[in-house]
Amino acid sequence: MKNEFHISARTLVQFWLVLLAIAAIVVAIWAARWAIVMILVAFFLALVLNRPTEFFARVLPGHSRGLGATITFLITLIILGGVVTLIVPIFLEQTAVFLKSLPDTLAHVQSETQWIGFLIAEYGLTDTFNAMVTDAGEQFKSFAASLGGMSINFLTDAVAMIANTFIIAVLTLFMLIEGPTWLQKFWDMFPDKKKRAKYQGLANKMYDVVSEYVIGQVIVATICGILAGVGVFVLSLTFGLPSTLILPISAITFITTFIPIFGPIVGCAVAFILALLYNPIAAVILLVYLTVYQQVLWNFVSPKVQSRQIKISALAILIAIVIGMTMGGVFGAIVAVPIAGCVIVLFRYYLSQKTKPAAQSTK
Repeated sequence: MKNEFHISARTLVQFWLVLLAIAAIVVAIWAARWAIVMILVAFFLALVLNRPTEFFARVLPGHSRGLGATITFLITLIILGGVVTLIVPIFLEQTAVFLKSLPDTLAHVQSETQWIGFLIAEYGLTDTFNAMVTDAGEQFKSFAASLGGMSINFLTDAVAMIANTFIIAVLTLFMLIEGPTWLQKFWDMFPDKKKRAKYQGLANKMYDVVSEYVIGQVIVATICGILAGVGVFVLSLTFGLPSTLILPISAITFITTFIPIFGPIVGCAVAFILALLYNPIAAVILLVYLTVYQQVLWNFVSPKVQSRQIKISALAILIAIVIGMTMGGVFGAIVAVPIAGCVIVLFRYYLSQKTKPAAQSTK
């Protein structure tokens, strides 16, 4: 006899309704993906800044968490603003000097390269050279014509970035202030006190993973910033590089170290450009120095520091960074390690719960 399965019309309708609901949720998440990303960024920043907020709330009169969150937030803004203040004036100053000396530089290049014209004429390459110059001129005109549109797009993107940054900052501040209240309301949803205590302990372990990860990153970033400052100081003594670059390059290196994989590259590039404005030879030496010691730190020191701080092997940290970068770009690489640590905490908790009944049954 053949087995026959009968599906009622009601079951079939429920099945399709569930599929439609899932599809609608996926579409809604995709439509709101940038808002979700901003909320996640604000949530991660709130986790990072929570401990300083708790510290200020403890030591301030009245133990005001709102005031503690405001002080923490203002200190963070002052630090970031200080870094920008150190870097931007140097770029503006050197750009003005470059534009002022540009006519003399072009005249010098023209006088020093007259032999190229004789060489072109000697080998009958005048027509080819003129065609190349004409083509380059047309390309430059096309670029200049599109420069206006590029400027408008740049301004639009800059305004959007500023607006998104402001939204993330406001979300972070309110999460710092209202976070404990929301968290308490969430735990009140568990009437069983034993289960509530168990889940709270698990959440605290996951929070410790995020905090210890940040501490590890601060340690590595501090080492990078100090070494970068030492390198610039030595070059200021040997190649005449301005000592005013010590703080900006140290600050840039410190900030970009928090970005896995791409951070050291960006930091080296910005430091190289700053030094190049003053001394090309010193800039090349600084680039080599920064590249060598950052490779050593990122491949040997950083994984070991992080593995000691959050109790994860160095290989697992590198794998997490690669996966996070592939899935979420820079933000994914930044949060990959603490997420991996939280997953490991959950996995260990699951294993402990599975082994408890077995251990009790053997007694």
